[in-house]
Amino acid sequence: MSDSDNFDFDTLIDFDLSESNDDFFSLNDKPEKNEAKENNNKDNIPEEKKSPEKDSSAQKRTSADFSPDMDALLLTAQSSMIVEAMKFISQYDFKSKNVSIFSEAIKGVDLYIKILERNPENFQKLSTILSSDTDCMDVQRITFNLYRNLYGEPPQSDSQKLKAFELIKEKIQIAYYKSLISLSIVNIKKYYLLTGSLDALKIDDELKNNSTTFKNEISSFIRHINIGRHLIKTGNAEITKGMRGKELNVFMVRASYILNYYYGCMGDYEKQNYYARLHDNFKNYFIIK
Repeated sequence: MSDSDNFDFDTLIDFDLSESNDDFFSLNDKPEKNEAKENNNKDNIPEEKKSPEKDSSAQKRTSADFSPDMDALLLTAQSSMIVEAMKFISQYDFKSKNVSIFSEAIKGVDLYIKILERNPENFQKLSTILSSDTDCMDVQRITFNLYRNLYGEPPQSDSQKLKAFELIKEKIQIAYYKSLISLSIVNIKKYYLLTGSLDALKIDDELKNNSTTFKNEISSFIRHINIGRHLIKTGNAEITKGMRGKELNVFMVRASYILNYYYGCMGDYEKQNYYARLHDNFKNYFIIK
């Protein structure tokens, strides 16, 4: 895949695409019985009633099973992804190649939130333990600065710190959505000709061959259209700085047109009409808040 996404509003052309079962936590096996000795003595030894043994494997893990060392290890591994994601956001870089980075960063912020929700005192201990880790300290600095910029003061209470992490998660989530739209803009070019019109013959061949890849991409276009509408509704339509969301508008036009043709071929005329109306709306109006 090319290092930069190319948003072409005339035609969608020439885009380079790339695209042990061992359980180490199981209990030790029970020692084997001496069958010969047992057989010799079973007539002489009265049978004793044994109390049922407790099945420790059935016990559920609780927050006590998570040590600060385990949490510290997980946070250290994920924090670098959060810092990287925030760097891309500051650079307004929502290219398709950054999808996995934003996805992992969301998981990392979720980890911070879960630790803070589970045991705030443990979070304070972790902050001391991780004070020598640059990425972890950068995550907290960026997160708390974001809160201060919005509310005029850094977070003090545990609930305020939790709110700060929720804010940064929301910011990365929007970046992830924009990166997904960029990915679909790249993939959708395969189904358009140099003239900018739909490559109906290629789509017909994909349907005839029952292509799994094509089905997956159709599903992605549907999901990403819904994401695009959400971004427009919340005022986050701008993917490339200064473009005011024009590339998102182009995606909505092209994706809805493909889905209109696809559902027509499938005989689902209700969905065909839905995407036809959506296509006409975005084609005739620049619907960006």
